[in-house]
Amino acid sequence: MVVNSGNLQVSSGKSSGALALDGVKCENGKNHKIQICDEPTKEEDSNSDVISDLTGHFGKWQLMWTFLLSLFQLPSTFHLFSFVFEGASKDFWCAAPDHLKSIPLAIWRNYTQPSGPCSIVDVNYHEISIENFTTILSDALNETLTTCKSFDYDMELIGKTVISEWQLVCNRASMVSVVEMCFLAGAAVGSVCSGWISDQFGRRTTLMSFATVQCCIGILLAFASSLPTFMVLRFISGVTSMAVLVVSFVLVVELVSGKYRTIIGILNLLPLSIAYMIIAGIAYGARDWRTIQLIGTTPCFLLLLLWFNIPESPRWLLARGRMEELKEIINRIAARNRITLPDNYEKLLISPPDVDATVSILDLFRGKFRRTTLLMTVIWFSLVLLYFGITLHMNNLGGNIYTNTIIAGAVEGIAILCSIIVVLKLGIRINLVIYMLVAGLACLMVNFVPDGNLWMIITLVMIGKCTIGATNAIIQTFTAYQYPTMLRNLGVGAGNFAAGVALIVVPYLWLMEHIQIYLPMTIMGGFGIVGAIALLLLHDRSPKTKRQQRATKSCIPEQNKKVASAFENSAYKHTES
Repeated sequence: MVVNSGNLQVSSGKSSGALALDGVKCENGKNHKIQICDEPTKEEDSNSDVISDLTGHFGKWQLMWTFLLSLFQLPSTFHLFSFVFEGASKDFWCAAPDHLKSIPLAIWRNYTQPSGPCSIVDVNYHEISIENFTTILSDALNETLTTCKSFDYDMELIGKTVISEWQLVCNRASMVSVVEMCFLAGAAVGSVCSGWISDQFGRRTTLMSFATVQCCIGILLAFASSLPTFMVLRFISGVTSMAVLVVSFVLVVELVSGKYRTIIGILNLLPLSIAYMIIAGIAYGARDWRTIQLIGTTPCFLLLLLWFNIPESPRWLLARGRMEELKEIINRIAARNRITLPDNYEKLLISPPDVDATVSILDLFRGKFRRTTLLMTVIWFSLVLLYFGITLHMNNLGGNIYTNTIIAGAVEGIAILCSIIVVLKLGIRINLVIYMLVAGLACLMVNFVPDGNLWMIITLVMIGKCTIGATNAIIQTFTAYQYPTMLRNLGVGAGNFAAGVALIVVPYLWLMEHIQIYLPMTIMGGFGIVGAIALLLLHDRSPKTKRQQRATKSCIPEQNKKVASAFENSAYKHTES
């Protein structure tokens, strides 16, 4: 009997007892040896597993769900970058008493605040009228100064913010960094915790649970009545936002295979750049941080309607040995993609030896994964330090905050789209090495620009922005390839934890410009070089390009136990790269 279905061929006979899978011939002989031959003309074959052999690498079903899952990037990106507008700095000054409000602002500031907006000339302003204001204040310029008790803010470009509502200026200005630190600390926690949780309880349950909490916290943030309450909610928002980012990405790449895993993994981050531009539009129209929070959060409740329809990762189900649920999903995929499944295909779904084995963060530092995890931590830290460090430097160049954000989003989107073509031609790691190296050198070259040549500095910064933006789009896909199913979420989460640490460092990194103006750029450039070296030292497990596959045309004998790893259906310690 011979049954053909897409790229799956099953042959069986009483005499030979043979099973052939897409160029893989399995003989039931004494030695139980398997002869595996790669089809040099098909890039996907070497990246196949039993799931893709049954359902295909990519089809209508995968297209629909990878698109819907990519939408989960929008609310997470909103919470991650909304504080750019909600906590934006603006011009401020000591507030004038109500009866002196009609005095022109320039005159009020010049006469009452000679040492800056944090202090005011100490006189009894209730005894001063508009008519004798300049006379009395001219005689009082040598009077002592006192701390301002209330402030007014420039509302022309940016409306009401967290800073203006809770007076986070002067001696309370450091609280702005603390507020942002709350979110970033939560992001670091969520990146690791979500990985372990989803490995234990499944991608779908973890994703939708965190997404539900994320939506509720987003609404509560808009009604926060005090700064401590806002900070606590921001911490929880950081946990849930990073968890949704990590788990949705892992689920997306586990729904596809072959070269489409690289393509979809990169495209999954395209909503990031779109979200930048949407946030800028919302902030421009709303001009109030509470309204921005409400408008940006409310649409995410629509994603919760997908709870009972979102599929579980078939590869996670296979790794867990949950065959009945796996067969149900395979049947759904086959029906949507119009694939005829062979009879008794269930026999191909081999359960891993330790389906009940649990994994922990410590497993990332055992055996062959120890070197991978340590190097990936360095790579992620270097990348995020460069990515967000350059972004902050772009803002410091001046200009309109809304325009800058839209341009940054457009540049990010172009970098993501272009990176797909380059990666498919040259491979993932070599592109990451080149991008990190170019970004690092661009930052270092700022030190050699002649004084006053602002356009040269901007050009170097833009080069760094484009290359590190492309790196940011590829790194999650590259990280996912370095770990098997049972460790993939933890591996990506560990990388995001290093990213969280880098995010916390970035604001303090720019304080070093008081020591030497280009010292922050020099440090970022150095980490760019370090990240490129770490990539070269990494034992790459990502798939090969067509050019690399053509170099390996010979058949490779393998032990029978490695067939299970080719199907990617075993626990982490039974999976070979």
